[in-house]
Amino acid sequence: MGPFNDPSEAEELAEAFTAVRRRCAAQLVLFGTGPQRTTIVRRAFAHGVGADVHPLRNFPAGRWSDIVAAADVVVPSTTSGSVSLLDVLSACRPVVASINPTTMQLVVPTSAGLVYRPGDVHGMAAALERLLTSPALWHGMACRAREVARRHPLLMRLQQPTDRSNHA
Repeated sequence: MGPFNDPSEAEELAEAFTAVRRRCAAQLVLFGTGPQRTTIVRRAFAHGVGADVHPLRNFPAGRWSDIVAAADVVVPSTTSGSVSLLDVLSACRPVVASINPTTMQLVVPTSAGLVYRPGDVHGMAAALERLLTSPALWHGMACRAREVARRHPLLMRLQQPTDRSNHA
């Protein structure tokens, strides 16, 4: 999940996907913008797994949640931010994410996904493979992801009904 602006992040995602694809059946769908989308596709083709990479073009922003709901696992960009991460979690999707303050707050304490150290391609690949090949682990993390999003103060405020009785 973009934005795909960081060249090293793009290389890492391509390398991790290649490693996972060589060990199990997987598809990589790139949604989001950014100049490094082509880097990911090129690297995947160079490693012989390009046919399993699908960059979405001209996808309506309002249909973003449909793509997330169809995904088994979402790998957010380090610049996606907490709102995007909450959107993914609210769709009951576990994440594989780089350790940063947002993932430390939302993902780690609740086990709503797996994290890896920034720049650790092997760690990202291992986390992806583990979630893709362990249905019980995936299911537990997906359930916890929804619960994390449901209980987050930002989403709770957005979901509260507006009291209009005092405004008439």
